[in-house]
Formats: sequence, structure tokens, C-alpha cells
Amino acid sequence: MILVTGASQGIGLACALALLERTDQPVLITGRSQAKLDRVCAELPADLRGRLDTMVCDQSRVEDVEALITRVRGPGMITGAVLTVGVNPAYDGGAGRIHTLDASTIEQTVRTNCTHATLLTAAMLERLRGQRSGALVWIGSQAAGVGLPGAALYCATKSFLSGLARAAHNEYGRYGIRTHLAHPGLVRTPRTAAMADAFARRHGLRVEDASDVARQVVDLFLDGDPNAVEVTLS
Repeated sequence: MILVTGASQGIGLACALALLERTDQPVLITGRSQAKLDRVCAELPADLRGRLDTMVCDQSRVEDVEALITRVRGPGMITGAVLTVGVNPAYDGGAGRIHTLDASTIEQTVRTNCTHATLLTAAMLERLRGQRSGALVWIGSQAAGVGLPGAALYCATKSFLSGLARAAHNEYGRYGIRTHLAHPGLVRTPRTAAMADAFARRHGLRVEDASDVARQVVDLFLDGDPNAVEVTLS
């Protein structure tokens, strides 16, 4: 089984579809909405639908993360995971400068993007270590190296993944586990389209489609260079 989190739409869904098409393995996807997960299943071709499983998991909620960890620790082989969840408060509240951030927003964002991401990462690494094989890919962002105005929390929490990924590589590479942190640029998804397109026009940048990003992420997952921990996607 391959786990893909945050996969009811956007990059996560595109990665899940690519994995179903390029492997013969079952894929478990998570998302916050059962209705969206059901829609994904309904729209899949019949030959792929039988290998897709779904689980509701809101990664801002520790109870949901713990339930997913229980699933990860269950029976059966796990090849690895693509971990895509990373909330950006700017999508809901608009761009906000650092001095306008309140404690609640900071705590909620760090809890989802850092604390709960680390808990899930730890469970995956423990499982893959026991198998002495597997791959783990986190979705980072080129924004982390830029420091986008109005998205400080998102940039900061994506930077957090750099330390996590490099430490995971140094600690678990000896057990046959590949760890990669993929950094896409601006990506058009249902959630980001308006903001991404406006930012791209303002700065003369290109916006990638989620399917193009997913192709590169799945390349990493299936056959990445074990020594290429952080990878900037084109």
C-alpha cells in the first residue's frame, strides 16, 4: 500500500492517480471531506477504482492523525507515502504581514504543518524501518526559500520540513529508506488558482499544473536518487 495524504484534490490527488496508473499497488488517500473522497472514487475508471481506498483525516485534529497512524501500523506491506498536507492561512484570511498574525493562527498552522506532520512521519519511518525498505516524499515549496510576503507562516513551516527530511535521511537511510523533500513552485489547484495566477501575473512567473508536479513527485517516489534529499521541481 502507498499512502497519499491530502489527496481529495490538487497535488495529492494528482499524485494518487499517477501512482495508480504507474504501479499495481493499492493506494490509500486521505482528505477532510468524505464527500470529496467519494467523488474521487466515483470518477475513477473501474480498473483503478478497486485499488483505491479512502480515509477521512483532518490533519489539524490530533484524533484524526492518531487514527491514521493506527492504520499505518496495521497489517500488510506499506511501500511508502507521499505527504502533501500543508495549510496556508493566506488562502482563507488573505495575505497578512507577520505583525498581524495572532497566536491562534500561528498555533493552528504549526500544529498541522509541523507537529502532526512529524507524528505521521515518525509512524511511517518506524514502519519502513521494520521492513528495511520504502520511500517517503514530503511536498515542500520553493516559497520556503523565497519568503513570500503575506505568507510567512506557510514559508516558515515548509522550511521546517528541510530539517526533518535531512535528519530522516541521516537516521534511516541505512535501513534502505529513501527520503525526499520535493519543492514545487507556483501550482494551480482548485484551492490556489486565483492567488497563484494573480501572483504569477504580477511577477512574470509560470504556474504549473498539478499533474506536471505529480509526475515529478512520483518519479522521485518510485526511483529517486537516495542521496537527493531536497529536490527543486522544474
